Amino acid sequence: MAGVRTIALEEHFWTPELAAPPGTGPLAMWGQRVDDQLRDLGQARLADMDANGIDLQVISHVAPAAQGLAGAEGITRAREANDRLAAAVRAHPQRFAGFATLPTADPRAAADELQRAVRDLGLIGALVNSTLGSNGIFLDDASFAPLLERFEQLDVPLYLHPAPPSAALREALYHGLPPAVAGRLATGAWGWHAEAGLHVLRMVATGVFDRHPGLRLIVGHCGEMLPFMLARIDAMLPQDKLALAPSGYFLRNIWVTTSGLFSLPPVLCTVQVLGVDRVMFSVDYPFGDNAAGRAMLDALPLAPADKAKIAGGNAEQVLGLGDQPGLAWPRRPGAPGEAGAPGGPVERDLSHDDVVKKFCIRQAIYGTMML
Repeated sequence: MAGVRTIALEEHFWTPELAAPPGTGPLAMWGQRVDDQLRDLGQARLADMDANGIDLQVISHVAPAAQGLAGAEGITRAREANDRLAAAVRAHPQRFAGFATLPTADPRAAADELQRAVRDLGLIGALVNSTLGSNGIFLDDASFAPLLERFEQLDVPLYLHPAPPSAALREALYHGLPPAVAGRLATGAWGWHAEAGLHVLRMVATGVFDRHPGLRLIVGHCGEMLPFMLARIDAMLPQDKLALAPSGYFLRNIWVTTSGLFSLPPVLCTVQVLGVDRVMFSVDYPFGDNAAGRAMLDALPLAPADKAKIAGGNAEQVLGLGDQPGLAWPRRPGAPGEAGAPGGPVERDLSHDDVVKKFCIRQAIYGTMML
């Protein structure tokens, strides 16, 4: 991978204003060391990156960020967090980039903050924590249309990240378990991946990507279990009102990241199902370890050119971080930025049959490898 930057996409920080008091909140189980790492946007973070061959981190605020706050406070805290992150990016422009945090309790205010973060602060998109946990609704709700439209207009990606479940959901699904077990099953061991995966499926099934064909969605944690279920989803989910099979949106609108704390087999499954062009590298720092993430990346049994795409090539294109800003990703004619716009996509029509054919070929390859 000589000459290719290693770019990690789901790397976290938090601000003093949004951090829980020491020893409290859902992150308390991670201890003081992780709290210190989340607060650092300077030398300690850079030293860890240097030691493990991470050239650039795309940094985002840990969940639920400003999304858990309503009204003026949510807007103020989002602006503070984005200003702080933008300052770190300006201080280390070759090592850091940033996803904005948004006050999603007010979708129109979130759209305006996204625009400020991208146009005024130089951030390259936004990370939205799965909105059921933070705001009680999903992004397919009509109230979020102004925010999704703004992502299209600004031509930047939306990174969909899990969030801790609501109190009602926690009570319904995890009641009666030992607190430590319930806490992990509700979040990183299972629950928030199931919710984030359902969130994506709701967006597919309700036609979000047909109404917003230029929307670019990035999903972490090897696709929140969706790649492993995609053939069954295609077979079982009603498609009569969709332009594409569910798998088709993964080949047109959706990318996934490896996102740390995974062994090699799930990563390889994700790559085989979706193809190397749809997968990007991530560590989930500081919850994931840079050394372990780098070791997993180095161990991928792929051709150097394919490994380079996952390590950083795809991210350079999707996020506009390379010499050629923007990505030639397939979108429908007339989508924002389509026809000849600077940095816009190259026109390419993916018919339903073409998408299904490509997906079936990948499934056949994966099945052969597993035998």
